[in-house]
Parts: sequence; structure tokens; C-alpha cells
Amino acid sequence: MRSRLILAGDIGGTKTYMAIFELRGATLGLVREASFSNARYSGPAEIFRQFLKAGEATDVTSAALGIACPIAGDVCRLTNFNWVVDRAGLKKEFGLRDLALINDLAAIGWGVGLLPEDDLHVLQKGRPSQGNAALIAAGTGLGEAILFWDGKAHLPSASEGGHTDFGPRNALEVELLKFLIEKYGHVSYERIVSGPGIENVYEFVRSRRGTETERLKKRFEAEGMAAVISDEAINGTDEGCREALGLFLCAYGAEAGNLALKSLALAGVYIGGGIAPRILKALSDGRFLDAFRDKGRYDGLMSNIPVYVILNDRTGLMGAARYAASLVEGATIKTVSGMGRAW
Repeated sequence: MRSRLILAGDIGGTKTYMAIFELRGATLGLVREASFSNARYSGPAEIFRQFLKAGEATDVTSAALGIACPIAGDVCRLTNFNWVVDRAGLKKEFGLRDLALINDLAAIGWGVGLLPEDDLHVLQKGRPSQGNAALIAAGTGLGEAILFWDGKAHLPSASEGGHTDFGPRNALEVELLKFLIEKYGHVSYERIVSGPGIENVYEFVRSRRGTETERLKKRFEAEGMAAVISDEAINGTDEGCREALGLFLCAYGAEAGNLALKSLALAGVYIGGGIAPRILKALSDGRFLDAFRDKGRYDGLMSNIPVYVILNDRTGLMGAARYAASLVEGATIKTVSGMGRAW
């Protein structure tokens, strides 16, 4: 079969991944990939110019970008980074035959089915049933999607569920809500369950404890707050960080459970995003799953829902490529070759 090129991109709030794949039958073979720090570029067009070789775009049969924002029309703005993605402008500048824009969680949803078993860490084995699945991913923001079962396959449907109202479950979380209302007014789950959210939770804990060591201040300045909070908490070297990560885990688990109930995700819940693989030890200590299952009369149902952590940070990139390939004469992708994981 004649080879065809697929261009895929995964544009998040912090990083952008780009790749060229060769489409052969039901397989996508990686030709080339690269990652880019968004802060170093003025927009996706500049990344396209650096990534694509001269004349390469005209050889691309189909292209798709997963983008961390709602997709409405040909122009969209990232939720957590000041970039605009102009579909028509990119097509025209680079001579692409077509370019699809999809939500970044939809892209991950398209990629989940391509993952081998060792790219999934089982948090809860459960008892999977045929039906819907769900996807939640904390990173720069909090993304959510439902994977609808159509009788043959799971079809991703994007949402902006991460921006729904935070619902406290106990007195301490009520205090956290009041603290964040003073800061933001409206408090969504993303204000807690995300990289910046971890920082918000730590600030709340610090306001209650009234202390912070000089050692910790220096680490924050040198390494950034979110990563240091997680590291100190997991290693047990700072009590305030441990408390903050605990609040984060409980909110994350509770909202993952909310999503599972709303979508009736009997086939499983997938935890994506950049944070989960880095705090896998803490995710596995029971606090996340306790909050996930704590749904009153439905705790038994929740215990039967499988929960997986996605370990491959290129899942959204593979999913965007799979979606782009599906637009080429109805190509059905079953495998991806040459694509590993960075974690």
C-alpha cells in the first residue's frame, strides 16, 4: 500500500508535542517527533516552522491538533496560555490539505485504545463491564472527557468539566473553598486539581499553619512550587506539603468519581495528564481511591469501576494522529510503532 504522511500535534498549556507518522494499512509508524516549551514561542505557527522540513507539509495527507481549550469554529484560544490557534491560517501558511482541531482530552481519548498494557498502571482492578469509560487529566489545567461506547468502540466526547463548581465534602474542604473564594470568586475543581491548584492548596495550608521553613522557600524559588510540594510530601520531609498533597489527592479522587457517575463509566476511568505519573506513589496510597469510592449508596458500584493511570505522555499525540488518519478514506488504526514514553 502506498505510504501516506500524517501530521499530529498535542498543544497543552505548557508544552507542545509534534510528530509525523507514516500511515500503512492499520498501523501508524513514527517518522519523527519533537517537544517544545510553549514559553519560548509566539504561537503554534512558529513551532510548525521549526518542526516541518521544507516542502514537507505538502506531502501530508491529513493533520490534526489536540488543543487544551474548547473547540468552537476555526479559531480557538488556549485556556491556560495566551496562544490563539487559527486553523485556516495554519492551513494556508503551510499548504496543508486539511487540518482538524480537536480538544486535547478528546485526543487522549482517541489514543487510549492504542496503549499497550505496560503504559497503564492499575490503581483499581474492579470488575469492568461493557459500556462507557471516562478520562480525567490534571496538568496545567484539569481536563475531562467521556468515552462513549457505541457498541463497537469508545468514541471520545470532550467537555469542560474541570471548570465546574468545586464541592467540598468535609469541614476542612469548606475552609479551603472559603479561602479560594476570597482569591478567585468562582472556585472550580481546576483551581485545586492542577499544577497551579497544588500551589493554591499549599497556600491555604500555609495560611492555617503560619510557618514555612527557609529551606522550603529556597527550593520553591529554585525548582517551582508544585514539583517541590509533591516531592516533599512523598518523601515525608515537610508536614505542610504532605497535608497539601493529601487535600489535592482527595479532591482529585472525588471529582474522578463524580465524572464516573455522570458518565456511568463501567468500562473504566483513565487518569491522564502530567501530574499523575509523577506522584504515582501517593496516588496509590489509598487516599485517591477512598475519595473516588465515597459516593454513599453507590460505593459498591464505584469499587467495581477499574481505574488506570496513563503512563505514556504521548497518548494525546498518538490520539491526534489516529483521528487524522480516520479522515483518510476511513482508515482504522490499530497500532502505533516507534512511539515510546518519556516518564
